[in-house]
Amino acid sequence: MANDFTRQRSAAEALPADLADGLERLRPEAAHAVLSQMTAAEAAQVLIELEVERATRLLERSSPDQIAAWVEALAPNAAADLVARLAPERRREVLAGLPLAVASAVSALLRHPPDSAGGIMDDRFLSVRAEQTLAEGLDRLRTSPPRKSADVAYIYVTDEAGRLVGVVGVRDLLFAAPDRRVHEIMDPQVHHLRVTDDQEAITRQIERYRYSALPVVDARQRLVGVVRITDALRVAEAEATEDMQLMVGMSGEEQVHTRWSAAIGKRLPWLGVNLGAALLAATVVSRFEDTIGRWTALVVFLPLISAVAGNAGVQALTVIIRGLALGDVVRGDAARVLRKELAIGLVNGVGLGLALGLIGYLWKGSLVLGIVAGAAMGLNQVVGVLSGVLVPFGLRYCKIDPAMASSIFVTTLTDILGFLVFLGLAAFALRAFGL
Repeated sequence: MANDFTRQRSAAEALPADLADGLERLRPEAAHAVLSQMTAAEAAQVLIELEVERATRLLERSSPDQIAAWVEALAPNAAADLVARLAPERRREVLAGLPLAVASAVSALLRHPPDSAGGIMDDRFLSVRAEQTLAEGLDRLRTSPPRKSADVAYIYVTDEAGRLVGVVGVRDLLFAAPDRRVHEIMDPQVHHLRVTDDQEAITRQIERYRYSALPVVDARQRLVGVVRITDALRVAEAEATEDMQLMVGMSGEEQVHTRWSAAIGKRLPWLGVNLGAALLAATVVSRFEDTIGRWTALVVFLPLISAVAGNAGVQALTVIIRGLALGDVVRGDAARVLRKELAIGLVNGVGLGLALGLIGYLWKGSLVLGIVAGAAMGLNQVVGVLSGVLVPFGLRYCKIDPAMASSIFVTTLTDILGFLVFLGLAAFALRAFGL
């Protein structure tokens, strides 16, 4: 299979992402054999495209010298991502096998959490000093190491202590009078990230300001790196995937090619939570066994009402989770958002309640059943949107990721309260009308 993969790879002149897709489908030993046949630069680019779990397993099969060769072929930020997947002892061995400059750059990035600006940033950027003339600044840029000139978007301006004080466009640097000072033409209002900013803050800033890159500063305001839009997009994709998985009770890390044994360990605990929640809903139904026994038509409407209410809750939840992730919903917005969702729930509830009431009457020939079903549908639409708003805000208040299995909690609430409202109204109707 490895030989077939190699022939296909040569024939197709595949890109690293395509090669990574092919390796995902091979057994670990075959994938490692293919990787070992590549040049260090090519293997390194493929490794960073692999899913974290698969890349880690391949690294475990490789010698420290082999890993060091791959790491050396990468930019420091990508190299740090790769080295971070190693066990501590193996990590030290790999760093010891790297040139001092590379090891220092990678070690500096590893000191920051991988989901922070410090862990994501690239140390390849160009800067000039504020007190320099434009001619001196251009000379400084010309003598910068080639690796520092990758993806030039902005020229950042620092003071003598290396603190970020502004930004200047390449056009201004080239066409202004060469004897002018950099601080005379720079823009001192430069948006930046701190090394401690998490990936959500990075995504929000990149999206808000539409920059192709944002500088990163340390606690002393010294310029230490830059986060480019390509890095931000990768982070945003990872964040969106994580939130999507967490909402349905997954780990946030599982991928298509994750081993089935590992996937079970990540899914089963939340399925257990879901089972417990479903038992609570079943307990509510069991309290109304006599009501259901006397009015069996209720069984037809139970799943219908709970499903539609649950969907309303998940709709509201999705909007809130996205707003929280993008920073559109901030502290103090809860009341405004709740009013909006309540209005939506009321209007939708009236429309759906009238529709279901008419269906119940025409289908079963019972006006009372139509009224009970319609009223329950309307009320449960309000219950659904309330759950979709209160659950994520409640989780955030408790300092828990709002996406953490929130859809499980929302559907549980809508099921429990939905069954309670519908069957409670039915029990009342039975007593009131002597049915």
